[in-house]
Formats: sequence, structure tokens, C-alpha cells
Amino acid sequence: MLKVTCIWILVVMSSVVTACTSVPGTGRERLNFMPSAQMQQLGQDGFRSILNESTVVETGPDVTRVEAIADRIVRSARSLYPGAELPDEWVVVVIEDDSPNAFALPGGRIGIHTGMIELAGSDDDIAIVIGHEVAHVMADHAGERMSQALMLAGGLALGDAALRDQNQQTRAIILSAMGAGAMVGISLPYSRLHETEADELGLMIAAHAGFDPRGAIGLWERMAADGPSRVEFLSTHPDPSSRIDDLRRIMPSAMAMYRAATR
Repeated sequence: MLKVTCIWILVVMSSVVTACTSVPGTGRERLNFMPSAQMQQLGQDGFRSILNESTVVETGPDVTRVEAIADRIVRSARSLYPGAELPDEWVVVVIEDDSPNAFALPGGRIGIHTGMIELAGSDDDIAIVIGHEVAHVMADHAGERMSQALMLAGGLALGDAALRDQNQQTRAIILSAMGAGAMVGISLPYSRLHETEADELGLMIAAHAGFDPRGAIGLWERMAADGPSRVEFLSTHPDPSSRIDDLRRIMPSAMAMYRAATR
């Protein structure tokens, strides 16, 4: 066990030195040591699994509308952040589901529910939703989260090794507390950070594509009214009120981008 632990420490130290990169558009430093090819394969596999369990809308006005908006958003992201590593091919599907939801997976796989299209309403608001999902892919939040999960798993393994002289019950209690502390103190805040970052990047991408970013405030007000808010401290997403405050803070920059794009 001690030999394995030492090897893990060396691997982590090497990863920290070689895998620190910055997020395009925000410049935030992050640790991401997941290979791009592996993440794309995981994204494709996950997307295929989701579609196998979903009702995909193949044709119709919603599909035509979403595909046209997504094309503008992707072209905007390439233009606005030319240094970002974006997938060459994007797949955006409409899923028959009343829940107001959308999701993105590595490799440029995006799904948007019919419930979200209905709640969003305008092309501007749909563009904000798709921009948010494109931002998740562009920032490779999935790879960062997976890197973080591997680091946490290794940390728990170290804790387990350090507690090897304790009885089984004591080890279980301490390791459980360590896991809960890591979740609340690291995993959840990082997830909220990713959502806030995707909000900012997505808003800029949509504005640069010529979509009015002001709809984001009303969209999140409707999202907040659609269901009960969770306790932000224990949520993977920011509280809607915090999200709206952040959007108001960056709105002047987004509006400047929008006016420049629609001149």
C-alpha cells in the first residue's frame, strides 16, 4: 500500500506541473490532465446512451430553429476565442421532454429539451442556452471535473493508507467525513464555478453572434419560478438569485459586444 501511495504522489506531482492550463475567455488557471481523445470518446458514448433512452425530435420547426441558432453560436465561439480547442464537428439534438433542461458532453454533443425551448421562447434566449452549453465544451469543464475526481479519489486513498493502524469502524467514520468534506468544500463549489463561468462565456458568445443578451435575466427569473430553489451551499448549480446578480454584473460587457455585432 505504501509503495502504491508513493507512486500516486509522484503521478499527481507530475500532473500538477504539466497539466495546468487556462480557460479561454476567462483566463482562470485550472488543472486538467485528461486526454482530449479520451474525453471525446466518453462524450460520444454518453451521448449515444442518452439518445437511446430519449425521444429525439428528428424534423420540424424546433429542429430547424435550434440547428440554425447552434450554427451561429459555434461560429461565434470560433471567432471570439480563436485559441480555444473546439470540436471540428458538433451534434445538436432536440429531445422531446417537458423539463426545461439542456446539456453538453465532451466532443461537441449538445441536447436541448422541448421544455427548455418552450420556456426560453425567443431565439435570443435559446441562443443564450446553447451558448452556455457550448461554453461548457469549450472550457472542457468535464475534463477538469474528472481530473478533480481522480485527485480526490487519490486523496482518500492516501487517507486510507494513513489510517491503516486504526480499527475498521474508525477508518470508515473518518473516511466518510473526509469524503463529505471534499464534496462540500471542493466538488460542489467547483461545479458552481463551472456553471457561472459557462454563463459568462455563453453570454458573450451569444452576444457576439448578434443575439440580444438581455433576455438572460428574464430566462433565469422564469427558471427560478419554474421550481423550488435549492440551498446553494449544497447545490451543484448557483442559486438563481446569485446567477442573476452575476449576469447583471457582466451585462454591460455583453451589451457592448452585442451592439458591435449588430452595427
